[in-house]
Amino acid sequence: MIELLPQSIGVCLAVHFSGKVISSEYQQFLDALGECLKTGDQVSLVVKFADFEFYGDFESAKQDFKFGFGDYKHIHRAAFVGDQKWIGWFTRLVGPFTRAEEKQFPAGRLEEALNWARG
Repeated sequence: MIELLPQSIGVCLAVHFSGKVISSEYQQFLDALGECLKTGDQVSLVVKFADFEFYGDFESAKQDFKFGFGDYKHIHRAAFVGDQKWIGWFTRLVGPFTRAEEKQFPAGRLEEALNWARG
């Protein structure tokens, strides 16, 4: 499930990923990102992960892949909130291949992540 968080303001998009994500939910995320891009060329992204099980269907995985090699280039800062070990190694792995500044925050530190992303 993807939930757009009320802390999304201007060019900072905050989302909560949990459970299995299906393509219609991922499309809502992409639409929200598109709205942010209407107000600026660079967007900050804050993603909170809780009980995230990855993709519920092939289409959502394909959308994420396309996002990673397409619109992610518009991300200025990306904050990932959660204690899952894969978040840390993911940010270190993809960091050299992106323009975004990426940082992991422990679960429960959403406000700190938002402040950093907006900074």
